[in-house]
Amino acid sequence: MSEAIEQQIMERIKSPGWVTTRGILLDPSGSLDSQEHAKIEAAMKKLSQQGLVTLWKLIVENDQKPLLAAAKPGFALDKDLEERGAWARAVPYTD
Repeated sequence: MSEAIEQQIMERIKSPGWVTTRGILLDPSGSLDSQEHAKIEAAMKKLSQQGLVTLWKLIVENDQKPLLAAAKPGFALDKDLEERGAWARAVPYTD
């Protein structure tokens, strides 16, 4: 299962360059079980350790609850969101 999740993450970051846990789970409201989100986060962290993705903390304006996001290495998610006037901001993820 983990390999399938990792493969899905790698496919999703091709365009637009990044994806959140909610994007992988198709859960825009964040209403799914937190264990499901934890599985996706674990896969994202594994890919990050392998140097395949860069992790970001995405902070949604209305929610203020951070989401983990994976992006292509070198993709400046913070600047991308700012330039698009997005509903969220991104900061580099640190453990």
